[in-house]
Amino acid sequence: MGTGAFRFQPIAVNANAPRGACILRTFDDIGEFILTNVEHQRGLAPHWIAVRQDLLQARYGARRAEVHQAMRDALMEEGWLV
Repeated sequence: MGTGAFRFQPIAVNANAPRGACILRTFDDIGEFILTNVEHQRGLAPHWIAVRQDLLQARYGARRAEVHQAMRDALMEEGWLV
């Protein structure tokens, strides 16, 4: 790539997630996934807070790599990452 621009790589979620397997292709997908799959108590865990804290910024161009990695880390912590 050479420009240093962030390119969203799809994140595969396995069937162990509350609503089953899916592919997250955008930051909007990440937000929707959290709203529909992560109940309130679970969402208070540090790994989900790490995703949510910068998600809005990522949707508009900042901190994209950090949010993408935080989401992968959160899914791995839950046992939902393919």
